[in-house]
Amino acid sequence: MLYATVLAGGLSSRMGQNKAFLRLSGLTLLDHAINLLKSASADPVLISGEVAGKHSVPDLLPQCGPPGGLYSILDFIRNTSGLDGSALILIPVDMPLLKLRTIQQLVELGTNASCCHFENEVFPCVFKTTTELYCHLKDLFAEGTELGGHRSMKAIFKYCAAKVIPIATEQLGEFRNVNTAEDWKQITQLSKKTLP
Repeated sequence: MLYATVLAGGLSSRMGQNKAFLRLSGLTLLDHAINLLKSASADPVLISGEVAGKHSVPDLLPQCGPPGGLYSILDFIRNTSGLDGSALILIPVDMPLLKLRTIQQLVELGTNASCCHFENEVFPCVFKTTTELYCHLKDLFAEGTELGGHRSMKAIFKYCAAKVIPIATEQLGEFRNVNTAEDWKQITQLSKKTLP
């Protein structure tokens, strides 16, 4: 089984509106991300964070960023299907230039690793849905909910001894994300050249 999650629980405070509902090539960023993950044969595709009008997995701990989202998703999988070591892809809702081949490469190269990500990038990434990782995150958040230090994605990568994939030159532009109106303007311009 290949799980996937779109991280959509952020506040979008710098953008001034919910990034999940920005439209690119006729689709919201959320629908674009879901379609990308389905094209990579992920099933189910989950949404992390409460998104109006969508069936999503609410954060167990509010405003705890991607580590909190990962913890909440693992808790949901644990309670619905069980943590069996299947792969779980994580992508943020605001990275619309990601290509299918990049997601497929990540999954393929991360098959035998407990975690995998691209060099100098946090997302996209793949984790194995294990009880060990779930318990580690549960313990981290039992100690406190401040982000940073051990409660950061980079620290979780280190804990998992993550496999790091070099980025090819042609992939560099795919990892841009939307944080501000200026970012959005640039991405909409780039999308005209890169998206079908």
